[in-house]
Amino acid sequence: MTMLKITAAALAMLPTSAFAQTAEDEIVVTASGFEQPRSETGQAIEIVGRDRLDQLQSATIADALQTVPGVRIATRGGLGGQSSAFIRGGSSAQTLVLIDGVRINDLTSPNGAFDFGALMTGNIGRVEILRGPNSVIWGSQAIGGVVNIQSIAPVDGLEGRMGAEYGAYDTKRLNANLAGSSGRLAGSVGGSFVNSDGISALAGGTERDGYDNLTGNARLKVHVADNVDLDFRSYYNRATVAYDSAFGVGANGLPVSRNRQFVGYVGANFDLLNGRLQNRIAYTRTDIKRVGTDPVVFSFNNFNVRGAIDRAEYHATFDLNDALTLVAGAEYERSFASTAFEGAAPDVARNDVGSGFGQIIMRPVAGLTLTGGVRHDVYDDYGGQTSFAGNAAFTPNDGRTMFRATYAEGFRAPTLTEGQPPYGNPDLKPETARNFDLGVEHQFLGSKAQIFATYFNRRSNDLIAFSAISFQSENIDKVTSKGLEAGLSLNPTNDIDIRASYTLVDAINRSVGTNFGNRQALRPQHSASLTADWQTPFGLSVGSSLLLIGDSFDNAANSLRLNGYALVGLRASMPLTDTLEVYSRIDNLLNADYTVVAGYNSFGRNATIGVRAKF
Repeated sequence: MTMLKITAAALAMLPTSAFAQTAEDEIVVTASGFEQPRSETGQAIEIVGRDRLDQLQSATIADALQTVPGVRIATRGGLGGQSSAFIRGGSSAQTLVLIDGVRINDLTSPNGAFDFGALMTGNIGRVEILRGPNSVIWGSQAIGGVVNIQSIAPVDGLEGRMGAEYGAYDTKRLNANLAGSSGRLAGSVGGSFVNSDGISALAGGTERDGYDNLTGNARLKVHVADNVDLDFRSYYNRATVAYDSAFGVGANGLPVSRNRQFVGYVGANFDLLNGRLQNRIAYTRTDIKRVGTDPVVFSFNNFNVRGAIDRAEYHATFDLNDALTLVAGAEYERSFASTAFEGAAPDVARNDVGSGFGQIIMRPVAGLTLTGGVRHDVYDDYGGQTSFAGNAAFTPNDGRTMFRATYAEGFRAPTLTEGQPPYGNPDLKPETARNFDLGVEHQFLGSKAQIFATYFNRRSNDLIAFSAISFQSENIDKVTSKGLEAGLSLNPTNDIDIRASYTLVDAINRSVGTNFGNRQALRPQHSASLTADWQTPFGLSVGSSLLLIGDSFDNAANSLRLNGYALVGLRASMPLTDTLEVYSRIDNLLNADYTVVAGYNSFGRNATIGVRAKF
């Protein structure tokens, strides 16, 4: 992969635009849990908006994340196969996922990681990706980063979106969304449906593993009084996944997993002191069910899993003056999981955790923002854990140049399935991490170009990882992950958009033992992406994507190497009317034969055609 390394290094030195915008009015919520200008946080945050999702023709959130620097997606098999996100060399379990600010990580999965393959983009307004720990605000699982997915926001009046597409392997996708406001009411509701014959999940199979997915989300805000709003949110996903089990008859196995997840949120937002004191009280209920059946093989493919999370929280933001903001919160969470195999009596696991946090945001001089915070969590099973964090953001020239620095501590307590029966290891300790990063962003050529670079360094202790030898999660004493994220974007005209990124990650096992000095599994050292889009004078838009992934290893011993690969995609779209547009894309144009996870299949060249409307 010498050529890949040369190409990636070249990309890191290019100049560009619109990649990480620094406009004063660009608002984020992931850094502190409330709306604030992106220019006021020293944390590395990438924003993928609705227009960008349409431009890339991203069908899933996993597709959209492929071009984000510092983020690596690993999918096991075809559509519906488990898709894991690794941020800055961290594990997939270290990424917290939110929809409209509500946690949706699956506590019943083996490591609590979120499956990005199940989440479609049709009803998504934008995605915020925070790279690096943010445990002070978001607690456990935000040790590697946070992905905050926001549904399409309500607008004045009424706005609707619809889309449909058809592609290879008899894949059909439908989505619809309606958003609007009237009087004291504002809300949105959307849904998506996917059906595909799929490909064989395991390499070498002759039968196809199909996939069905139904997703819905809704949000309603009721303006009760001048300073009081009621907030209702919900998320529902039901999926049926055919998969090939390594413990069954292999690539032509017939096991099927039926998964269902529901999240309900009810909250009240009220302001005091003329809006300077903002308060939020909320309750969230998460309900998860997973049933696996295998008509041929009696094994762990036959299972029944249930899980539930009840969560209550209070969050306050107090603007003392223009130079000082205080943030504080308290949370209580009770979780439950039940796992049964082959009709046996279920193993039940429970855990309670109470948390409190505080944060101070200071603006001592124009262009400088300093943030510091602390959080303390108390677990029934793992005792207390305190985390500290601080960051600085400085813009000396009205946002054209931005300097960032962050120090953050993170932690992750073992999930119910990691630390308790049937697979759990009761001797597991919570993992902790210390991270610092330094970054700079600069706009030039009249904001037509932008370049950025970020250096990061994270040290993890007692990292929780699944062992293929003991078939349990175990602690890895010490792991370091350091590297560089760089990118550029160019918009020489309003019709041309070019974006490039490069990521260098050294995720190394530093524990004394046989694996000392080895790379963490599925973490390529080098990765890069390049996208180019052009809107022609007669309305046709054409674009291309290049994804470069370097060599990696599939196991802790580094004895199973995965060769790097390059994926090329083409796309085009054409408006038919002011409200109707047709589009098409070809993925893996060169029909590359590549492996993402050892033993699992991957898509060859495939094409999709679709139509979308906005009214």
